[in-house]
Amino acid sequence: MGILTPQQFSDAVNRWSESRQDMIRIEQLFKQNSVFNLYREQIEIIKNRNDNDDFCVQIGITENDELVMIPIPLDKVGYPVSLSEYSYSSFETLNKDLCLIEKLTYTVVKKSVLSTKMRTADSDSDVFLPIYNKPVLQQEKALDAIELWQNNAFDWFYSEQRNQGTDIFTKFYVPKEQIFEVKEGVMFISVFGLKFSEIYQKQLPAMIFISAPDNLSNQSIEVESNTFDFAKPCPPNGQIFDLG
Repeated sequence: MGILTPQQFSDAVNRWSESRQDMIRIEQLFKQNSVFNLYREQIEIIKNRNDNDDFCVQIGITENDELVMIPIPLDKVGYPVSLSEYSYSSFETLNKDLCLIEKLTYTVVKKSVLSTKMRTADSDSDVFLPIYNKPVLQQEKALDAIELWQNNAFDWFYSEQRNQGTDIFTKFYVPKEQIFEVKEGVMFISVFGLKFSEIYQKQLPAMIFISAPDNLSNQSIEVESNTFDFAKPCPPNGQIFDLG
């Protein structure tokens, strides 16, 4: 995790925007098996300034040629809130196995019928399968999306090179609900995925957030599920509101 001044933030955003048409540059920046870390400290900073159902994660390139993710709070309308400094996370190789958790609960309902003669007339049981609660992403779908990105990311970038790469994302919009509820000792690991969009009729990137024990703490966290499919790319989703 690092810090950018407002000018460094603006420069980083511009570097990525200008690099989207350069496939050689993209191949250098998007190293396979890499992730962004989003720490609770970063979440608390934007949480205190955010006044929207979403917050934003901006993609940028630092002076040291690092691809970075920069969390930004949004106001009621959806414009980014100006900050005196901006924290960022570098796109770094995943250095240990990442466990995706999904706790499935099966409900067994046992029914018995007592006759009017006070005798057992019937007895059976039914098993009710788990119900998935949005926005939790089923583990298999998350793994498929992540592996699809790992195998086809550069093909996707090539396919988006028309119009000088202007259709390639500059940022992602993230619903705040689950992220802002993060507990002490928890961080998120942000992984790129590819998912087919019925609306746009093509593959679109997504950011899949996987909660994990904060590597700055020694706490062990028990959760129902730790995999969330939240972040949607801009473009094509949402409106582009840039800091002036």
